[in-house]
Amino acid sequence: MTTDIFSLLGIPVRFRLDREDLRRRATRLAARLHPDRASNAIAAASCTDELASVHAAVDILENDLDRAEALLKMHGGPGPAEDHGLPDGFLESMLEIRMELEEAHQLDDEVGRLRLQAWAAGEWEARRDAVERLFDGDSADSDHQPSPADRLEIRRELNRWRYSQRMLEQIDPGMNALDL
Repeated sequence: MTTDIFSLLGIPVRFRLDREDLRRRATRLAARLHPDRASNAIAAASCTDELASVHAAVDILENDLDRAEALLKMHGGPGPAEDHGLPDGFLESMLEIRMELEEAHQLDDEVGRLRLQAWAAGEWEARRDAVERLFDGDSADSDHQPSPADRLEIRRELNRWRYSQRMLEQIDPGMNALDL
């Protein structure tokens, strides 16, 4: 989606998001853009296209990882294909944790699985919080712009965040990140 999804919905370009406000804005836009309100078929088709853009924007903004990726792109930060950087030793530790998870599944070890799920959820939250701080700074009212170094650090946090997201999906495929 090439449109500025934040402007489309009239919300501030920030990581912090009021989900209820987002839903209210999306509902108002959807009502205004409903094709049945159009005066002719051409206008109805245009409304349908705009409505699809609104729904796609809401999907991105409601998902913390997708919103972070969109923000990083807007700020000119590196994409996932441009920087695969991770902290030293991270992949080795993830391999060990995945082996523990595999063993817990094989042994039907519910306590071990729950321990790893709690670890992955904590890691997910820590990465999310780090990304929020880097994007928005410490003040909810600031117009913080991430520096080039911050954008690189955001990319690396997003790389780590995706590992915890995938692990949570493997532990409990029905788990929704919005539940964290």
